[in-house]
Amino acid sequence: MTFDELYNKIQAGKISKLDAQKHFSLDWLETASRHILDVNRGMRTNIPEIIYGEYKSLEQTIEITSNILKKHERVIISRSKFNNELADLFRQNYQVIKSDNVLVVGELPEPKGHILVVSAGAADHPVCEECEIILKAVGVNPIVFEDRGIAHPTRVIEAIMQGIEKDVKAVIVVAGMEGALAPFVASLVGLPVIGVPTSVGYGFRAKEAALTSMLASCAPNLTVVNIDGGLRAAVVAALIAKNSN
Repeated sequence: MTFDELYNKIQAGKISKLDAQKHFSLDWLETASRHILDVNRGMRTNIPEIIYGEYKSLEQTIEITSNILKKHERVIISRSKFNNELADLFRQNYQVIKSDNVLVVGELPEPKGHILVVSAGAADHPVCEECEIILKAVGVNPIVFEDRGIAHPTRVIEAIMQGIEKDVKAVIVVAGMEGALAPFVASLVGLPVIGVPTSVGYGFRAKEAALTSMLASCAPNLTVVNIDGGLRAAVVAALIAKNSN
């Protein structure tokens, strides 16, 4: 569990002093076959453990996930090509949330705070959905508006207004092409805006265009993660929300 979750359990009397102390012990390394697991990282960082699964075999991912779940209530598996197989296996004993890019195994925390997520077009859906699922896994309510590109600016205004009504603490903007949606949103809100450029676009250096454009923006409240970096944007936004409450 994360630090916040441990603290809440201590307050509610659901965990003893001795068990709480064990979570802060120095026994935070475990060996699982050829892999050394830092099983206490989630406690230190207040972020659930994230397994980068793109280059791991199905067997490796199952082994690492199973070992972490012995000590923690959930695991995030990012960019695995075995999402369907993993979901079928772990669904037998755990709650599972799955998308193309990410899989969450385990019980979701009680959400606190809100983050607005706005995407430009349908092609940005996989990264937008990744942001939504990661926010839930970290314990924040996502408010999601998809296909809100600036070709029709009033659609953006509607999303911003609903986000402000919910007292969101930050905005994630997922956009490809020229990435213009991110600075436009940043110009409308007095909040941190995290731009997620996607690898979507036409022609010359299309996969990099949105990143270059967002980085060059003059909007001072806009910061930018790497191309298709929905997971990182969601984690940072969630920490902003949780530390604002």
